[in-house]
Amino acid sequence: MNQRLKELLDSEYQWPARYKFKFIIASERLGEIVEILGEAIEVKESKGGKYLSITLHAHMESSEAVIDIYQRVSVIEGVISL
Repeated sequence: MNQRLKELLDSEYQWPARYKFKFIIASERLGEIVEILGEAIEVKESKGGKYLSITLHAHMESSEAVIDIYQRVSVIEGVISL
């Protein structure tokens, strides 16, 4: 999958580029995602407060750097990448 994602990213972006990451996580996992993405994230709480929508606009140097972020975030239990 990483090779396919890399090819897709490379066809859509000219690196370096600004890239938008979006994730859905359980509210209690916020600290884990902040450790990976930093404090510059946008956080929106779901109506019931159980889930958070996380958005990060980041300057990325390459498709490999984008994939690295997805891999690091994927270890968070229950994370959904959009």
